[in-house]
Amino acid sequence: MGNSENRRSDLKRVAVVGCGNVGAASAYALLLTGTADELILLDKDKDRLKGEVADLQHSVPVIRPTKISEGAWESAAQADIVVIAAGAGSVPGESRLDLLERNVKVTREIVDDLMKHGFAGIILMTTNPVDILAQAAQESSGLPVSHVISSGTVLDTARLRSMIGDKLGIDARSVHAYIIGEHGDSEIAAWSSATVGGVPLKSLADGAGIDLEAILDDVRKAAPRIVKTKGYTSVAIASCVARICEAILRDEKTIMPVSTLVKGQYGIDEIYLSLPCVVGRNGVERVMTVPLDDEELEGIKASAYVLGTTLEKLRSLSDDKNGKE
Repeated sequence: MGNSENRRSDLKRVAVVGCGNVGAASAYALLLTGTADELILLDKDKDRLKGEVADLQHSVPVIRPTKISEGAWESAAQADIVVIAAGAGSVPGESRLDLLERNVKVTREIVDDLMKHGFAGIILMTTNPVDILAQAAQESSGLPVSHVISSGTVLDTARLRSMIGDKLGIDARSVHAYIIGEHGDSEIAAWSSATVGGVPLKSLADGAGIDLEAILDDVRKAAPRIVKTKGYTSVAIASCVARICEAILRDEKTIMPVSTLVKGQYGIDEIYLSLPCVVGRNGVERVMTVPLDDEELEGIKASAYVLGTTLEKLRSLSDDKNGKE
């Protein structure tokens, strides 16, 4: 993994591109967990970059030895994993599709800079919409599909497990349930395969009078509620970023619902969305086909349709603008 020239193979390097709320929190989470030996930060705002690097460096003596540096594309290309947390903000009067097009452009520029310097590691996309941008990154990079992933519904799944654990009075880590599909409003919960301690979640929920669909609705609305009160989300997604990086760098072969290119599962093809995947040193090493009931199958196909339609509109918009140039 990573460019083999001028690098020690035993060092675990992670680069974070974009030092906004999510990028900075992700770097801190990576430092806290000791996942990487070296953290390389990049941002167009050089003053903010200097500040974030210094702040992180000052915490090293009370956490663990980690090299932290301001990076350039040459050093980022040496990383095992590049976390992309950069993106354009919305401007007044701009449509969601126009903003998406601008973020696709930002993503492609980042990927192009990495590839020019021989990057051969794994790209982890965290900028929203993560599914579309991960697909754009993979197409631009030419890297294997397994090496370009997004955080997908890892965060949504964590929120789901947290809420269910709270309702049942059980450690959330003992809840085995997944949110799959788009990281967005069309995501679904795979209730039919969800368990707690080997007991089907549906039966436990029915016995406790818990409305699972209401919990799913709360999961979908979690981010807007946090943004309304706090102004942004950062800590939970940063924790997910650190956990995904840990699974990759330690070759854990753990199962996580990251977003990858789906190739035929559930009749869906050539669209990035989240399914439980085996995550290890080579990124997504296998995609698991979770049993779904008829309603869930309809839901995952509808989620894929939403993503596919957005992708088609984006490509059509791009073709129209290119035709006018």
